[in-house]
Parts: sequence; C-alpha cells; structure tokens
Amino acid sequence: MAEAKSSKKTVYAMLVLAFLAIISLLYYISAPAYLYIVAYLWFGFLYGVLQQYGRFCFASAWRDLIMIKVPRMFVGIMIGMMVFSVIAVFIFTYYPDRYHTTPLGLHGLIGGLLFGMGMVFAGGCATGSLYKTGEGNMISLTVLLSLAFSQAIFAVTIFDRIFDKFIAGLPSFSVTEILFGGSEGGHVDYAQYSFWQHFVGDALLNAILVAMILLVAVYIIVVRKGFLQRRVQAAAANADGGTPKTGFMDDLAGFWSMIASSKRTAIAAILIGVVAATQVFTLGWMAKKYDFVNFGNVLVGNTKSGGEPPATWPDKTYPDDVAMRSGDTVFDPGYWYITTQEAMFAGWTMKAAGLSRETMEDNHYFGDYNGLPRPWHSPALLLSFGLILGASFKSLLAREFKWKFPSRELFVYAVIGGTLMGVGARIALGCNIGAFYAPAAFGDPSGWVFFVGMGVGAYLSAKIVNWWANRKMADMDFDIDIEI
Repeated sequence: MAEAKSSKKTVYAMLVLAFLAIISLLYYISAPAYLYIVAYLWFGFLYGVLQQYGRFCFASAWRDLIMIKVPRMFVGIMIGMMVFSVIAVFIFTYYPDRYHTTPLGLHGLIGGLLFGMGMVFAGGCATGSLYKTGEGNMISLTVLLSLAFSQAIFAVTIFDRIFDKFIAGLPSFSVTEILFGGSEGGHVDYAQYSFWQHFVGDALLNAILVAMILLVAVYIIVVRKGFLQRRVQAAAANADGGTPKTGFMDDLAGFWSMIASSKRTAIAAILIGVVAATQVFTLGWMAKKYDFVNFGNVLVGNTKSGGEPPATWPDKTYPDDVAMRSGDTVFDPGYWYITTQEAMFAGWTMKAAGLSRETMEDNHYFGDYNGLPRPWHSPALLLSFGLILGASFKSLLAREFKWKFPSRELFVYAVIGGTLMGVGARIALGCNIGAFYAPAAFGDPSGWVFFVGMGVGAYLSAKIVNWWANRKMADMDFDIDIEI
C-alpha cells in the first residue's frame, strides 16, 4: 500500500514537470521573446526545489535563533548570501544596467520590524510561505493571500502619502559608490567600476565582512558556552587529572562546528546563491538579445534600439495592460524577488473585479513603477508560480507533500502575519529577499537596515507568541481525578 502511494506521488511529480514543459512550449510558440518570462518560471522552479530541500526560510532563521537557540538556518542564509555576493560581482561587471540601489532611511527599519513580526506570527516569511504552499500547506496559502491583498490595499490608499513624505528624495547608494565616487547629479553610471572595485565594495565590505561579524556574534552569544562546556567535559574524561583549559583553537573548532552542523541548509543556501546569480546573468543576456530594457517594452512594442520590434516579439501589443503613468514598464527586477508580484496579482484581481483603472493605477506603486499586466505576462509572478511548483515537485519526490488546512487559531495567525508582512514590505519597498538578501549581496547598505528591523520584529513577536502560549497553558486544567 505504501509502495503504491509512493509510486503515485512520483507520477504526480513527473506531471508537474510535464505541466511546466507544456507551458514553456506554448509561450515559445506564441513568441520566442516570451522565453524571457519562461526563464523566470524555471528559475522559480529551481528556487522551490532548493528551498524545499534545505527548508530555507528567513522566519525559521530568526525564530529558531531567538526561541530555541538553534542557529542552523541563520548560518545557512549568511553563507548563501556571501556566495551570491561574490558571483554577483562578475554579473554586474558585465551587465551594469541590471544593478540598482534602493533608498536608505528609517522606512527600511520600520518596514523590516513589521515584516519580522509578521513572519513569526505567520510561521513563514514571504518566500518560505511560497514553498510551503507547494508542499500542500494551506496555512501558508492563507499567508500569501493576506500578504498580497494587504499590499494592494495599502498601495492604493496610504502608500503615496508615506512615500511622498518620508521616502521620496532619500539617498540610495552602494558601498562601491562611497569608496570610489562617480556620482554625477544623483545619477551613477555603474559601468565605470571595475571588477575589483565591485568586489571590494559590494562583496567584501558590504556582504562578506558584515555576514562574518554576524556569524561570529551568533557563535559567541548562542553556541560558544555550550560547545566549550562539552569540549572541557570530553577532555576531562580522557585526562589524568586537573582542569582542561580552552583556547583560540577550541573556539575555531566551535565556530566550524556551528557551520558544519548547518550542512544541508548551507548546501541549499549556496546553491540558491548560485542560481540567483545565474538568473541575473541569464536575464541580462536575454534582454540584450531580444532588444529591450524592461519586459514591458515587449508588451507595448518599444525596442531598446528604437527600431521596429523584431520577429521574435509577439505580433500583438497590450497597451491597456501596462501602467497609465509608467508607460511601458512592468515589474521586471531581473533577480530573485518576492512580494511585489503578489501585490500586483492582488491589484489586477481587484481591478478585474470592478475597481476602476484610476483607482488601481493612479498611485506611485502600481502607476509609476510596476504596472498591472495580466498575470501571465508578469515576469516575477511566473517566478513565484514556478517556486510553488518546484516545491511541489521536490516534496512529492521526497514523499513530504501533504495537505494541511488551518485551524481557526492558525488562520487568525496567518492573516495577521500576512497582513503585517504585506504592510511592512510596502513601507520598506521590499521583503526579506528584495529588501535584504539581494541588496545586502549587491553592496546596498539599505539591506542591512531592513535586516536589523526584521530581527527586532522577530524578537518582539517571538516574545508575544511565547507569552500567549504560556498563558493558554496556565489556563488549562490538568487535574486528573482517579477513582479507586
């Protein structure tokens, strides 16, 4: 019986692959240029496979570190981010137009705090909720829907006032720019920087050095005491007498033990870093090949060179599907990104349900920057879709796919957590990936501001969850009457 179920899940996994292959073929038949968004789909698939394998989730990183003093996920994320930063140096040296920074300010700290609180309540971060949805977890799907619609509602009601008053005009810069200059009138031509300038500023100082300091701090605060106690006890058991002493080499052994104990997560994180960097390179190459800067150009027929659209582009353009003020721009980050595409899907759904175009797109978020293309023409949304399917594929093969439906209490937690993450992501202009992981790896100091806020928020919500759990336990009656 168990063998039959195992075989059935393998068949389902193969059907997921076949489904993706058929979608990819249909896109290509429609127009070869659509392979650009197909690439997003397959990169999402790879992220889903790797995240499911390594249980890669930023919520787990902070929650486990704070609540049970387990640094495994935190270590893995830092290692993956360092690898990503080194490979990204090569990418941005050859494709500087794919490089951009985000505003640095208190909005990142506040947004990170709300996001960190939300991800602990929800039991998963934005990208973690995607892969868990792929495992059949409907609690995570509830989180995603709450995250998506809270963002969209926030974007069309409050976001413009916050952006205009607190975010517009804030400086955005990389460490490379600080070290080597080159800014003219607020515009930076990143093509002027050499490989070694990018490596020193973006990778070595902004990513690797800061990540190593954090790892050392985690070792000292969380791991060191217990490791050295065990090491002393082991040495004392084998000694003839006296109290064994520990030194620097023991600390090195302890630090390496912390890294090695995160093996599976670290492997997944390193591979995610490699895939993320490969995505930036691949999409940069494809955009150049198909003669556009942003995929929205393809939807409205505007080539980068200014000529007629090539034969590889679709015959029909879609002017009604792009933003009214941004012209031919849709959300096309070119790298691993989560939350904005979910907000766009919610916004498109709300518009399709009857809200006017002016209501949905007369704002900075949908109107100036991202647009509201149809979901099947939204590059980053295809990445999220591919991530869910990748996690489904891997969990089916590993016999870990299982439908899970939320209880009333978990549903409330999911809605609260998803809403906090959605609002936090919009205030910070990104989530754990778009506001921390990628910017920190790319040399953007704003990533670490969000990271600090996310940690503080995770700490506060962990305390709240513990308090609530202890209160519920105290209210329970465990008296047992035994009749003799």
